[in-house]
Amino acid sequence: MSSINHYPTFHYSQPSEYHFSHDSVFLAREVYERHGDQLAKDGIKILDLCAGCGVVGMDLLFHQLKEKTFAGEIDFLEIQSVYESHWAKNKEIMQGYFPDNPLNFNFILQNYAQVTSPKKYDFILSNPPYFLIGQGVKSPSEFKNRCRFFMDADWQAMLCFMQASLKPEGQAYFLVRDELKDIISRQPASEVTFPFKVRTAWVAHMKKLTSID
Repeated sequence: MSSINHYPTFHYSQPSEYHFSHDSVFLAREVYERHGDQLAKDGIKILDLCAGCGVVGMDLLFHQLKEKTFAGEIDFLEIQSVYESHWAKNKEIMQGYFPDNPLNFNFILQNYAQVTSPKKYDFILSNPPYFLIGQGVKSPSEFKNRCRFFMDADWQAMLCFMQASLKPEGQAYFLVRDELKDIISRQPASEVTFPFKVRTAWVAHMKKLTSID
């Protein structure tokens, strides 16, 4: 996929030290194109996991509100508090584009590995850290490292959290690089598939077929 964003939305507030990549906006657009009609149903609940300043979830809803409707709720779960003020600014900016559609957004400052009673969602989207500990070169900045590496929780906990947080028939889409794709693919009875790529990242897909409650 080209690195040119053919469906721009708005200029996001974000920390000067670490900017999101086009992978996030391409993921949001792909999910919209695949599920826009489902997202238009009343009461849809979405989670942007490892949300940062909210780009994936907000870009998804921007496309949805420009072309369809949305009468649901989006939670943004993020562990680094530095992002919260940027998320709030982005919510304010986006609300200005759609003044007649109150945005039911919630910022949740929490580690997904420590969630004991997860809410249930129809869709989970995530651009999580791309690198495992021991891969790549770390930065002197702890903030950057926490964005790029699985430091606060591991990928296994992420998959368990997604599975526990999806409604029956719910779906999760998240980005991984080749190394983690290969590791997940080797797991026995893996429920994750990799239907397509955006730029240099694979889009991983998980669908919950039955309730585990």
